[in-house]
Amino acid sequence: MQQGLAGRVALVTGGGVRLGRALAEALGRAGATVAVHCHGSRNEAESVVGTLQAAGGRARVFQADLSRSESIAPLVSQVERELGALSILVNSAARFDRAAFVETPEASLEACWALNTRAPYLLSQEVARGMLARGGGDIINILDVGGALAPWRGYSAYGMTKAALAHLTQCLALELAPVIRVNGVAPGTVLPPEQMKPSLLETLRRRIPQQRIGAPSDVAEAVLFFLTGPTFITGQILAVDGGRMLE
Repeated sequence: MQQGLAGRVALVTGGGVRLGRALAEALGRAGATVAVHCHGSRNEAESVVGTLQAAGGRARVFQADLSRSESIAPLVSQVERELGALSILVNSAARFDRAAFVETPEASLEACWALNTRAPYLLSQEVARGMLARGGGDIINILDVGGALAPWRGYSAYGMTKAALAHLTQCLALELAPVIRVNGVAPGTVLPPEQMKPSLLETLRRRIPQQRIGAPSDVAEAVLFFLTGPTFITGQILAVDGGRMLE
């Protein structure tokens, strides 16, 4: 276990699966006490906690439906009661709905907005109150190059919510400075959907200047950079895309 985040308590939403899992494990390896949030992936979240505890870390699972506004305050209260005061919030949980614009159902739009944008807003608000009172903290929003930095066909609802979260990142950086730093990480092609055809994946790989698909560890290292690197950085959105946005 490294100790760059020793003494700090972090909440990682969606921390049981995919990218959220990698982030929770990376923060735990860096010495943080990790609250691994999940909604339906309890077993996976327990696996993350088991991995961290086996390595000598401190972690616990917290289950909540973040799409329900009334679940936000109880989640934060429970985490702080059981693990201690939060000084790191990583907003990672998200929906990734795909549909043509004219065929996007209102239910999909509402679900994307509730989890991808409203939940980070309310969670950040709840956590920031404590951080401000204690004199410090970090909020990291996990964005996406699709939406935050460029439009994608077929993902209007998803992209809109990530664009809103990118804007919120910069609004909070202004409003919460100098006590709380707020930054965003926008992954490119990292952990593509399992059902993606190999031919399409190869096409995507060839479009990336670095000529490879990103790994979860690439995103985790970017998050750790914001948390353990220079402290004179806030309101920034770092694309972790192998140079894809340069094309």
